Amino acid sequence: MSSYSLTSSELATYQNDGFCVVASLLSVDALAAVYSLLDEAKSLVARGEVSKSWQTDMTAWERDLTCDSLIVRKVPAPFEHSEQFRSIFSSPVILDRVEQLIGSEIFLHSSKLIFKPPQIGRRKPLHQDLAYWDDMQAPQITVWCAIDSATPENGCLEVIPRSHKKGLIPHADLEDWQINEHTLEDKAVCIPMNAGDVMFLDVLTIHASLANRSNCGRLAAIVNYYSEPRRSDQRSKYGSETPLRTRSLLSAKALLHD
Repeated sequence: MSSYSLTSSELATYQNDGFCVVASLLSVDALAAVYSLLDEAKSLVARGEVSKSWQTDMTAWERDLTCDSLIVRKVPAPFEHSEQFRSIFSSPVILDRVEQLIGSEIFLHSSKLIFKPPQIGRRKPLHQDLAYWDDMQAPQITVWCAIDSATPENGCLEVIPRSHKKGLIPHADLEDWQINEHTLEDKAVCIPMNAGDVMFLDVLTIHASLANRSNCGRLAAIVNYYSEPRRSDQRSKYGSETPLRTRSLLSAKALLHD
């Protein structure tokens, strides 16, 4: 077993509940590197210099009606645009754990930073990640990283444990692309996380994030990993043809001990 593997307890929790949290997985330096990307994005918006990749994703910024200025809500595709980000999220610290959950062939699915501004960061309703790309059915995982501490006051995740066992539930365009929450019997539970904690989340696990009603912003990095190369007939825009990992040292060691 790699020193970066999920423990047997973490693995059992993931399999049973559809998610697990690994504490203090990202270093202080890694948190600072990710935060610098948000600062860079804020500077670009303030100067009116928005990259072409942002022009196809209008949710990257929104107008703050309280002061008629633009605020950053999402930074798209940091994995593609930042060598530091790519180094962090293709390291054995992350990929050894991802491999345990989706297999030894790992491809980037997608990446983004999500920022909830103080007082006005809105709630993301209950949903399953797979509903956004339901033609990508191979094993995959969402890695949700608290760059700031995430609390019930500033917008932590709330998750319905064991909901990944229900399969894909119909979604509708209501407040967002979401599940009709009135149809759900099970209640979501808040999952507070400290800065540097990482959640490994099954793409069928129902989850939401709370609104930010605090005086502090909340930044999260979200990276999705996939187990197959992007297909030519795929409807979804996500995925890559270049593997981040094929057969790893972790897999080779496991074979030697079979």
